[in-house]
Amino acid sequence: QAVCARTYAYRNIMHAGLPEMGAHVDDTTSYQVYHSSSENASSTTAVKETNGILLTWQGEPAQNYYYSTSCGVGTNAGIWKSETAGDIPYLQAVRLKQPEDGETPEAEVDDLKDEDAFYQFITSKSETDLEKDEPWYRWSYQVEQLDVKAMAARIQSCCASSPQSVLTKMEGDYYVSQPVEEFEEIRSLSIAQRGAGGVAEELLVETDTGNYKIISEYYIRSVLCDGVSKAVKQDDSTTVPRTLLPSGFFVLETGKEEGNVIGYTLTGGGYGHGVGMSQNGARALGE
Repeated sequence: QAVCARTYAYRNIMHAGLPEMGAHVDDTTSYQVYHSSSENASSTTAVKETNGILLTWQGEPAQNYYYSTSCGVGTNAGIWKSETAGDIPYLQAVRLKQPEDGETPEAEVDDLKDEDAFYQFITSKSETDLEKDEPWYRWSYQVEQLDVKAMAARIQSCCASSPQSVLTKMEGDYYVSQPVEEFEEIRSLSIAQRGAGGVAEELLVETDTGNYKIISEYYIRSVLCDGVSKAVKQDDSTTVPRTLLPSGFFVLETGKEEGNVIGYTLTGGGYGHGVGMSQNGARALGE
């Protein structure tokens, strides 16, 4: 973790992410999150013992990311839909499980783009997964009463923040980026496409005034998080995500009345974006 964090910081010092603000990073999910806390002896020791050590790729500091907990699989940097992300060879979707003789961790992940295959995966538990005993390994999230106006506001906010991440369906069955109209009814919510490792990549929202496609796991997690419903971890402990679902690894089921969505349930796993090093997965390997 010390080497990962140092490399991440070093790379961002070399390539400032927020030059207009005179800053390299901020403390949000855009830059791996930072919450100030008391110094810890073990982490300070790790920092000192790895002093000067970086992870590099072809002579440059690597784009190494990290997150809390996997659901048994990770994804690749393509989830951020960034032109700079590209196909980074060392950031790929892999199974995070105890390896068997002769087995490679890259096996199995392509199948999880299929909805049925991912459903079977995320609604079950593998005894060989590194993080099978972590609370966030599996979770559920139920919105009993959907606030349509609030969801519309979240979609409009995402559109304002990233116009290419919210697309409107036009006659002729194609999508364009344009401001989202007000709507009062939601006819359907569904995952239209999954990325590497099964992460949600496109969410379709069909309404009474138009149909919208939400692009990328980050904005999907934002749109479906109502800020009041509880996420229930597999140990039955709960927390209320305020602005973002725990991860983009989930299946979606809706409840309807008179043809309109009135609520939905997510069955998911993992905590974080799923790219790079799972911290709890690394800890399990270390142990």
